[in-house]
Amino acid sequence: MAERQGDPADWRRRLRHAINLSRRTQASIAEQAGVTPETLCRVLSGKHPEPRFETVVRIIHATGESVGWLLREPQTFLSADDSARMRETIDFLESKFAPRNRAISRLD
Repeated sequence: MAERQGDPADWRRRLRHAINLSRRTQASIAEQAGVTPETLCRVLSGKHPEPRFETVVRIIHATGESVGWLLREPQTFLSADDSARMRETIDFLESKFAPRNRAISRLD
């Protein structure tokens, strides 16, 4: 069965997948996340229908993944060269179009 974008249970499937990818036991993930193995099991199975966000964050971080990955947030990574070019472009635009002493955008 393929995962559907926007399916409310999607994050639970991805959380289980992250645990499997970590090649660690649920008990070790639970310990690192500061929850009981029973709580982790209830979160994964949906028996705990609305876990606290902080709990889910601790669990996903214990797997080595990010909340962005869990929620399928788009990510953009720039190389050092691309980042430098972006900074030059922003500086140029600010010098030409921004009111004095007011920046358009800050990446740093």
